[in-house]
Amino acid sequence: MRFAFSPAAVWTIIDSARNWRIARDAGDPVQPSLYRRLERFGAGLLAPVLDSVMALFEAGFRRRFRAGSPMDIGFSRDERDLLALLEGADASAIGRFDPSLASTMRIALNSARIMLSSVIGEVIGVPSAPASTSFFFPATAMQRAPLSNAVHVHFKQ
Repeated sequence: MRFAFSPAAVWTIIDSARNWRIARDAGDPVQPSLYRRLERFGAGLLAPVLDSVMALFEAGFRRRFRAGSPMDIGFSRDERDLLALLEGADASAIGRFDPSLASTMRIALNSARIMLSSVIGEVIGVPSAPASTSFFFPATAMQRAPLSNAVHVHFKQ
């Protein structure tokens, strides 16, 4: 399933990725740095989610994430790949991952999508997702959503 983020969400993700890279390179604590940056928009809860996805991106591709500078208007190749992974547009990318991390990255991406939709929806004052969206589940009933490799997640109100 493919998800499309709003332009504001795309820039939030890209800005976070760039700041993640800066914090890592400077040896600063990454999550507090991301939290401070994101909390200006009421999205501080995304810090650990984005930190996990970024760390798995590097580990899975076995190289450092190449981010643009904070003032760049265009996206680096890695930034485009990150967005494609989060939007579900590049299913073949997981095939290029370290096989021992592919399932972990799938779970991290699903968690990131849920958190992005939830947090960004709350910030702009709209529900996180309609109950009819197949990726999301009604909060009133217990649902079981199978993920890869027989890992199951239970959603319960």
